Amino acid sequence: MNSRREPRDPVAYKRDRRRAVLQHHPDKGGDPDQMLRALEEVDRRHGVVGPGRADHGASAEQVAAIAVTALAGVAAVGLSVAMSLLGRRR
Repeated sequence: MNSRREPRDPVAYKRDRRRAVLQHHPDKGGDPDQMLRALEEVDRRHGVVGPGRADHGASAEQVAAIAVTALAGVAAVGLSVAMSLLGRRR
């Protein structure tokens, strides 16, 4: 059963979630636990989930693993582009 509801003001909800992510995202030096708490607070404030009920189910370790995987992917793409450019110089 999914207890998520539509936000009362979708535009404000999206804006507030973006602010929370930009402020607390691990890729920007933030704390994963604090980011999740901030997103839960935004959800509660906008009536998306009830008090004390977070529906994301992601732990801090899962968020950190996703961030590390994303960074590794970016590094791999960068290395691939660099190797391709170096190969063309011959």
